[in-house]
Amino acid sequence: MIYQILSDDGHPMDSHAELDTSGITLLSRGGSTAKGNVTNAEYGPALRLILRRIASARLPFDRAWVDSLDVQRLPIEQRIILSNGELDADGSSAFTLMSKRMKLVGQGAGRKGGNSTKKIRIQFGADVKLLELESALRTIQVREDVRSAERLPAEIFRVVTAEHVWNAVEKLRQPNFRHPYGPSIDFDLITNEEERFPPKAVFGLAATEALGYEILPRHFSGGLGTPCFRILESAGFTIVAKGEESRPIDVPESPDDRSWTEGKPRLIAHLRRERASGLAQAKKDWFVRTHGKLFCERCGMDPVAIYDGAHGAACIEVHHQAVQVEEMADGHRTRLEDLQCLCANCHRVVHRLLKLALNKQAESARVGP
Repeated sequence: MIYQILSDDGHPMDSHAELDTSGITLLSRGGSTAKGNVTNAEYGPALRLILRRIASARLPFDRAWVDSLDVQRLPIEQRIILSNGELDADGSSAFTLMSKRMKLVGQGAGRKGGNSTKKIRIQFGADVKLLELESALRTIQVREDVRSAERLPAEIFRVVTAEHVWNAVEKLRQPNFRHPYGPSIDFDLITNEEERFPPKAVFGLAATEALGYEILPRHFSGGLGTPCFRILESAGFTIVAKGEESRPIDVPESPDDRSWTEGKPRLIAHLRRERASGLAQAKKDWFVRTHGKLFCERCGMDPVAIYDGAHGAACIEVHHQAVQVEEMADGHRTRLEDLQCLCANCHRVVHRLLKLALNKQAESARVGP
């Protein structure tokens, strides 16, 4: 069941959890402060209260671990962030330990651990009566368990960002990835690599990551005009009817780019990838979540500060910088890690430098040793 945590003065906090007789699962903080779509915004204060109340009520605390979707493949032993005996009387030291350790879970093998507001499970060593747990933790039930609910209200999905959608596509690219969604019947979502995926599967997986609990096919509807399709399209992806061809991203617009790419399919593919709006928006969402704002990674320019408003962020562009263009194999798949956020000026300079380097290589190959 889904519960809301009450503050010490009895007011419902913007923090939600699932309770059962063996423990409590605190749902993750999600969304963007800049976009005004944050969910579970009081995650930190609520976790402090939960820890203090567990200790005060002498509930049989056993251990706590990260339970977010992206690390559930790891054994629980690798996800533990607080062990038996580490819960102090007021929960303050335990909170600090959990926050630090949470960032490290999943780190390694090219992966960064992430933030300190993930979905976590606090497990008890013995079952506790649900009424006793509700009283000790001071919670209020807000709705039936989402797993048994039918349609969820559309506004709950506002927290789904382009980064969540991109991550969902990455999961679906894995041949053995299992999910509760069937093949699409009427529509396809098309990526910048011209891959086709079921739109409802993409959205359901994105919403699951954004909200911190599993979203199933019955929880929302797909189709033209639905919030599902609107969010996918606003994330920069194209949705077409079955059998309909996609419209390719425009080839370079400037005369300089046209002369550079003429007769060079790999360079055109490079620029098309940079101009794929789904990829670019996902990178920008990730960058803001990681750094708190957009800025140029080359010169450090903060467009919002310079142009005195959120519209200044429009001058930040996305550059594909990790793979050398001449070595970019057919079917190459771009990762967010391959991309760089640059201001428009630095982006143009980087393209000019790349053009000069490629011309020099071509000249060397023509002249020979």
